[in-house]
Amino acid sequence: MRPTISLLTLIWLLIASSVTLAEVLSTREDIRKQTGSFMDMIASGRIVAAYSSLRPYLGVDSGAYDDSAKEAATYFQQVRQQAGEPVGSSHVATEIIASDFTRETWLQKFEAAAIAWRFTYYQPDVSGWKLVGVSYSTELGDLYRTAE
Repeated sequence: MRPTISLLTLIWLLIASSVTLAEVLSTREDIRKQTGSFMDMIASGRIVAAYSSLRPYLGVDSGAYDDSAKEAATYFQQVRQQAGEPVGSSHVATEIIASDFTRETWLQKFEAAAIAWRFTYYQPDVSGWKLVGVSYSTELGDLYRTAE
């Protein structure tokens, strides 16, 4: 029996999607380095380039991710107009869920304001970490911890 065109199309799509599988980061330290580099690019105003630097590690839809990069570029252009240039960044926390999820939180600092950036990575098996989320917020309340 000869396969139909739709079956051939489905097989081709499966092959094409397997070729574009995400790269992975091997360790949590690799994640910290990548997110630190991202923050350096953000500080210099290269928002889309920063997002592009993490794109190879995506474990989610790239279309939505690329849209987020464009939205962030527009948003941070407005932030710079109102708050000025960034004055630095700080690594705030690394949070984990077993050996499955890692979330890195960084603070981007301006003279009179700050923005929290969160990067969430997922490791479905032992093959490495994939980026599943990047977010930013001016809500900083949940970053406070009791002083020791």
